[in-house]
Parts: sequence; C-alpha cells; structure tokens
Amino acid sequence: MKKLLLFLLIPFLFSCTTNYYAVTLIEDSPLFKSPNDGASVIVIPKGETVYLTNGKKSYRKIKYRSYQGYVYNPVYSGQTEVASSSYRTNSNSSSSRPKTVHVKGYTRKDGTYVKPHTRSAPRRKH
Repeated sequence: MKKLLLFLLIPFLFSCTTNYYAVTLIEDSPLFKSPNDGASVIVIPKGETVYLTNGKKSYRKIKYRSYQGYVYNPVYSGQTEVASSSYRTNSNSSSSRPKTVHVKGYTRKDGTYVKPHTRSAPRRKH
C-alpha cells in the first residue's frame, strides 16, 4: 500500500515544481516580499543575473542571491531555462549542507526508546 501511494505521489510532486529562467536585468528592479507588498526589500541593480519564473502576470517570482520575492514587470534579456532542482543560492553546494543533524527521540520496533541526540550528517554515496 505504501509503495502504491508513493508511486502515485511522485508525479504530483514533479508537476508542482516551478521552472526558473536565468536572465540579465536591463534596468534596476525593486524586489518585494509579496505581490501586494508596498515596501521593497532591496533594489536589484541592472546587469545582475537573476532567476525568475515565466508567466503573463505583471508580478514575477524571482530569486537573487539569498533573496526571494517578486518583481513588477521586470525588463530583462538572455532567458535560459534552469531546472528548479539545480538552482542553488550558494555556488558551493557542499558548504550549504549541515555538518550535524538533530534527531528527535523515537521508539524502535522492539520497544526501546532512543533519546534525542545530535549526529553527523549522512554521507553522500558516489
């Protein structure tokens, strides 16, 4: 039953991803936290490369460095599609992984209780 549920859930998860495009801004663009927000978080200078969603609305979702938000009618050039899973705010993906992982307390199948603890992060298989 669990395998069937997982099998049905996988296509749904992949259909919900947002495609981002790498573009270069032609003019300065204020970044807002939400489409209805009146105060900008920062102003992205022209010539910067950002990641934004494709759409027909006046507000577009955007990622710039460590910022995420919305830009009103961005003017840009050089649209290149980027897989949403490959987008990283940090170019060195290994440094963004936590060095330690907190584990909550749990009860094993045999009835023994494992206390909450901190362990090293799982190793990546090559």
